[in-house]
Amino acid sequence: STDLQIMIDAVSVSVPQLVVALATFVSSFATMIYLDWLLTLTLVLVAPVVSLAVSNFQRLISASTHQAQQRIADLTANLSEVIGGQRVVKSFGREQYEVERFRRRNEDFFGAYMKLTQFIQTQPLVISTIMVAAVVVIMWLSVREVLVGRLDTGRVFMYWGLLVNLMNPMNRVAAFFGDISKAVVGAGRVFELLDLPIEVRDRGDAVAMPAVRGRIDYVNVTFRYRSDDPPALRDVNARIEAGEVVALVGPSGAGKTTLVNMVPRFYEVTEGMLCVDGVDVRHARLSDLRAAIAIVPQDVALFRTTILENIRYGRIGATDAEVRAAATEANVDEYVRTFPAGYATEVGERGVRLSGGERQRIAIARAVLRDPRILILDEATSALDSHSESLIEEALDRLLPGRTTLIIAHRLSTIRRAHRVLFVEGGRIIEVGSHEELLARGGAYARLHAAQFSLP
Repeated sequence: STDLQIMIDAVSVSVPQLVVALATFVSSFATMIYLDWLLTLTLVLVAPVVSLAVSNFQRLISASTHQAQQRIADLTANLSEVIGGQRVVKSFGREQYEVERFRRRNEDFFGAYMKLTQFIQTQPLVISTIMVAAVVVIMWLSVREVLVGRLDTGRVFMYWGLLVNLMNPMNRVAAFFGDISKAVVGAGRVFELLDLPIEVRDRGDAVAMPAVRGRIDYVNVTFRYRSDDPPALRDVNARIEAGEVVALVGPSGAGKTTLVNMVPRFYEVTEGMLCVDGVDVRHARLSDLRAAIAIVPQDVALFRTTILENIRYGRIGATDAEVRAAATEANVDEYVRTFPAGYATEVGERGVRLSGGERQRIAIARAVLRDPRILILDEATSALDSHSESLIEEALDRLLPGRTTLIIAHRLSTIRRAHRVLFVEGGRIIEVGSHEELLARGGAYARLHAAQFSLP
């Protein structure tokens, strides 16, 4: 925002001032040539010196602006980070540590900004000094011209008035170059963001998918985050039928989240093919594909607005009655009605005023309202109280039937609800079957189950 404000100021303030300064300069300079071109030629000889000074200052101002803008970006990022994680800061008693860290960043910004201000303020002083020296020389020459009778006194006084009048537009032009230097640096930072490549976009021959059924096929899928990274997924093959509920289970870092994030094309397949209803997702129209998908993430993202608007985010344009119906399906309507403002209750930054279970149920209500063909559910690893867990299970019982569902499962109750379990380890699917079948085999899934779920 600071970069944009600098650009706005350069266009809305500095440019009009430059136009006025140039008009004043041109009219004064033209009149001076008319009065005495020889004296004016002396002034022209000073121009290269002024240009050199301006050029050097622009270089210094540009470098200092870049440094100051980077410092303010670091400062605001640090501030945003601390405000967002204030509970962690308080729980670990790190208030003084964060105050000190902010103080250091603030001092870095202050030092960089003062250096920039120093250059900006020194530039007109240096240029004025050069111009004053030139004016003194021209005045001395003009007095000589009067003494030898080549100029009359009236013309000399008029010339001096124009000469003094020339100082202000010269300083304004020099200041404009300083403003432009700052704006160019700000624009560079803005365009760096704008020029970042869009990783996923529709192809020219993208296939429309107006009625997605929900069958998903992984065909020899390999994925790398970067070309020189080892594969996060390798040679994955799986078919998930439309309407099937599949639980993805495995140790942390096995590739479960990567596997589901490829369906809405958050990541692109490196090798192989991922198809929805037989269409390679890379060839599908992105808007159609994502319109058929709803995601309930592990870390539920709620916006700083009302409960009503957070649920309505699932389908913009839904009526209040439809939002309440979705909330009822998600077992959150009764809870919302306990607030004095009801659905108009503000949830705070990232839903900070709600508990984890409440945020999850609102996210489920959002998914219900979307009415997707494909549901992706990343269960929260944090423990919920038994009441919240039972409410979420009831909501899922209503939401899952008839939808292709991929669940990154952490609860035994969810795993048992799935038609099949895909056990993922080391970026591969190494076991497939129902919960009971995999337990009977006594393989990797059975060992993980014994370690995580078996009662003593």
